[in-house]
Amino acid sequence: MNTINSLQKELGKFLIQMIPVEWSKICFYSECNSGRCSAWFAFIEKKTGIICTQDFFWDRYNSYPISKMEAYLKLTDFAIALYNAYKDKFGLEKAWHTLSYTVTDDYKFHIDFGYEDKEVSVIRTHEEVFKSFFAVPYKYVKEKYPY
Repeated sequence: MNTINSLQKELGKFLIQMIPVEWSKICFYSECNSGRCSAWFAFIEKKTGIICTQDFFWDRYNSYPISKMEAYLKLTDFAIALYNAYKDKFGLEKAWHTLSYTVTDDYKFHIDFGYEDKEVSVIRTHEEVFKSFFAVPYKYVKEKYPY
């Protein structure tokens, strides 16, 4: 369990470190099985209340030190490592398929797992994931962050 706990904390730290503005909630979603893994994130800007998604993150902030690809690879690496750690600890039959991870501005995190059939692709759209995290329809925001 130490590996799992450590990976979960490191994922939270990375997500917090990624966000260049004050935030009130960060959400991360991943789908994994033995052959593939996807990752997606979004957060609520504390100053504006706007929900910024991965889809427009790099368009919204002018100076960001990590590229879109580097961030995506790091996040999928975390998801794969967590999936493998759970699989090693509990066996393939009890390994999760979907991971929903939230961090609130008091630095508490919460994780939910989905155990759908791993052989069936249940890739949820970003719009579906967004609505499950934020309880509002997905909205694409094009403008730059108001510094």
